Amino acid sequence: MSPSLMPIAVSARRVFILGLVAGYVDALSFVDLGGVFAGAMTGNTTHMGASFVQGNWSHGFLLVGALAIFFTSAVLTSLARLLWLPAYGVMFMTILMVLAQAAHSSPYRYWGEFLILPALLAVQGETIAKFSGTPMPTIVITTNLLKAASGIATWMAAKLAPSRVTTPLSGSILLPGLSFLSFLMGAVMAALGLAMHGSFPFLWPLPFLGFLYLDVWKSEHDGRYED
Repeated sequence: MSPSLMPIAVSARRVFILGLVAGYVDALSFVDLGGVFAGAMTGNTTHMGASFVQGNWSHGFLLVGALAIFFTSAVLTSLARLLWLPAYGVMFMTILMVLAQAAHSSPYRYWGEFLILPALLAVQGETIAKFSGTPMPTIVITTNLLKAASGIATWMAAKLAPSRVTTPLSGSILLPGLSFLSFLMGAVMAALGLAMHGSFPFLWPLPFLGFLYLDVWKSEHDGRYED
């Protein structure tokens, strides 16, 4: 079945939910795991190199482990996406979120979250990464800022020289910008949750993920999903 372009409104709500979850989990993991990001592998790689140079071997190898968990989970998720449909990935994200809450409330909180959270964001990154014709990750921000900047520049160039430059897709500016804002909102919510010492930090995203699952499942069964 050939994928079709999603309406901007559909893509926007998916980007918002995924960005919110990614920002929240990444910020929470950085605090709970002592400087290890669940999704920002660029940051982990930078910290890993600096840790080894400074002789902080334990933290360096910890970051190697986080990278290995993320990469392995991404490979398995990509394989599953090729064999099945994205709704299964969203379902697995929901399961991992529940497991993260169980780990958070257990005596094995650190290692439980260490194993689960990078896998969770790897699943997210490989499950849905294209919105209204625009390939776009939702677990990193640098790429999306560059995409938004490129979209703005292309729009300006199309106005100045319409014979040379084609007007960009309508979502090429909106969606990357929305991804940045929702990621930021998620990170702020994580900081507020930590400040209030909430006991169930991984439960509040479940309604969002449940809505996303139904949304993607319906699109798949209507023949309107995107690869």
